[in-house]
Amino acid sequence: MSGSGAETITATAAQEEFFARPMYTVHVEGWPSDQIHPSHPLERPRTAPSGARLRLWETDPRDGRHIPPPNGSGALLEVAEFSLANSGNRTLQAPKRSWKVDLGDGEVAGMSCLNLKSMYNDPSQMREALAWWLFRCSGVPASRHTYARLGINGTYLGLFSVIEQVDKAFLRAHFAGRPRGNLYKVYCGELGGGTLEHRAGPDGDDSGRQYLTPGTDDQTYRLKSFAHAGGAEGYDDLASFIRVLNGIGLPGGDERFDSDGFADSVRRVFAVEEFLRWASVNVLVGAWDNYFATPANYYLYNSGKSGNGGGAGDGEGDLVADPYVTFIPWDYDNTFGIDYFGTSWQYTNLVDWPSNTVEYWRRNGHGGTSHIPLVRNLLRNRTFRRYYLDHLEHLLDTVFNPDSIDSMIGTETAGLWARVRSAAYLESDTPNGWPFTGRQYTNDEVYHSAFKQYELRHGETFVLGIHHYVRMRYDRARQQLALLRQTDPAGSSGASFPAEPTAVPG
Repeated sequence: MSGSGAETITATAAQEEFFARPMYTVHVEGWPSDQIHPSHPLERPRTAPSGARLRLWETDPRDGRHIPPPNGSGALLEVAEFSLANSGNRTLQAPKRSWKVDLGDGEVAGMSCLNLKSMYNDPSQMREALAWWLFRCSGVPASRHTYARLGINGTYLGLFSVIEQVDKAFLRAHFAGRPRGNLYKVYCGELGGGTLEHRAGPDGDDSGRQYLTPGTDDQTYRLKSFAHAGGAEGYDDLASFIRVLNGIGLPGGDERFDSDGFADSVRRVFAVEEFLRWASVNVLVGAWDNYFATPANYYLYNSGKSGNGGGAGDGEGDLVADPYVTFIPWDYDNTFGIDYFGTSWQYTNLVDWPSNTVEYWRRNGHGGTSHIPLVRNLLRNRTFRRYYLDHLEHLLDTVFNPDSIDSMIGTETAGLWARVRSAAYLESDTPNGWPFTGRQYTNDEVYHSAFKQYELRHGETFVLGIHHYVRMRYDRARQQLALLRQTDPAGSSGASFPAEPTAVPG
């Protein structure tokens, strides 16, 4: 580890400062040459051979060299013990793959993992940056974002998003004092999508066993880190949370969701206002590959209540018996008008999300629509629905509108476009040539999509310009709100925004 001066980020600096910097270079030397562009993805971490080195340093986004050397401050990180693996779902088999770097005993800004997303689906190279910024504006516990150029053995692999990994370092940073809870990552697995629908066994068993399939690594709900280890017992907190959000045990039919009893029971186990703020961002940016159409690609973190686990010492068992869950978003490259199903995500009904998933489910070999009771049941409750609509309108008034998003995208000299332009162009030697990094869009297509805001089509992939997506989503959301305000008047939640993350109850 090296570096000096007031502007230097050291290994112990806060992640906030690390992600505030516009761009880094990550360079690996001494890596096996046949694993730079492997024919098959490295799905399991590959340990660096003897003599290999990984270095990271800050880079001027305008630099016209593929792998510019460190500036006068030197490398912020240099390690010999590390591992590399390819990551992602859609992008795992793509020519330009995402990479996950485990730094071994090393760390930078308190982080021992670097998550480098290839942005393969996004010709603008800016969609995730915009989505994570909107979550930060909304007080949602979410990953932070910046950019990096990646090189291996002097070969330029292109521009990547650096996304804060949801791991123990993330939990320490975002859940101060409660980093030892149960963290679930939700996939499309053995039980199908992570719908959070209630499951009970034929014998009436309503425990966590219903959400855990023995003998498989393909769990739908995967316990990534935990305070209370061991089998189904570690899933009892998930089962308890799912019972509450589905209103199990409350009297009545669907009307039970619009009751104080349901609202009180949800608040006892769930950071519900943070989730509703997530929901308002998610429906505006048209992020369908998460707890919407799929549903998957999100985390649930049971931190426990203050004094009831989530820390060292006694009481960790209470974390399972008395959970407090926070929803953590993930994976935001398929947003702002990227579609493969003939669906206009910008027109999604603000309250009835599943109604816009018919084509998604038909194209994926199923009928019907998505099942997302966490959204549907919460929005049946007048109190929760009014909070959600008030926050959504706050976003339209402040940060989610054509002027605000255009300002973030910027110009040739300022904003996100100025940050990504040079590094993105360096992935190809000509405006219309195939990028040697494996990116699926030419430089001209990147320019026309990101800066000129043209539409693009590659086979079944259709990509709106971000500006045009935002304008259409903004206009339709205003129209829908005008109707919804007849029963849920503006400001009727009594909430004020912007909001801070919800404090865990004690």
